[in-house]
Amino acid sequence: MEKIVFVVLLLIISIGAVEKISVGSIESAEGTFKVDEQQELSIKQAIELAYPAALEWDENAQLLDAINIDLDDKAEKSIGSNGKRKYWNINFGVPDTHKNFLVTIYKGEIEEKKDLTVDGNSPYPKKDFIVLEDIKYDSPELLKKALKMGNVYPGRDWAKGYNFMLIKNRETNINYHDLSGRLE
Repeated sequence: MEKIVFVVLLLIISIGAVEKISVGSIESAEGTFKVDEQQELSIKQAIELAYPAALEWDENAQLLDAINIDLDDKAEKSIGSNGKRKYWNINFGVPDTHKNFLVTIYKGEIEEKKDLTVDGNSPYPKKDFIVLEDIKYDSPELLKKALKMGNVYPGRDWAKGYNFMLIKNRETNINYHDLSGRLE
C-alpha cells in the first residue's frame, strides 16, 4: 500500500514539475514573441494595432487597404523574409463618404495618425472595404505559399525585400493579397 501511495505521489510531483516547466517555456516564448513584435509585424498584426485608432477617429471606420513601406529599411535580402515588416500604412475610410484616415506604424508602435478626408464627387463605395473576417491568410503564410509555388525573390531596388499589400479587388469583390519581390 505504501508503494502505491509513493508511486502516486511521485507521479503527481512529476506532472506538476512538467506542467511548471511547460508554463515557463510558454511564458519565455511569449516574451520572445513580444520582443519580435515590437520590431516587425505581420499584415494582420498591423491592421489589429491600427484599428482602435481608426474607430476612435470615427466609429464607422472600416479597412480600405494595408501596405508595408520601406522608409528606413536597409537594402538587405532578408527584409520581409519572415512575412513581417517594420513600417506599415493602414488606410481606413467610412463607406459612402469621403472620410479617409491613415495610420502609420513603425516597429510595433503607432507613429502617426492622419485624417486625409477631402471633398469630392465620388465617395468610397461599401464594396471597397475589407471585412476583417474575410482575411484568410496573414503575410507569413502567404510568403511561405509563394515561395513553395515558384521563383519569388526579395526586391533589391525601389521595393526592398519582400513587400506585402492587402486591398479589395473592385471587379471581383475579393480581397487581393499582394506579395511583391522579383520574379525570375
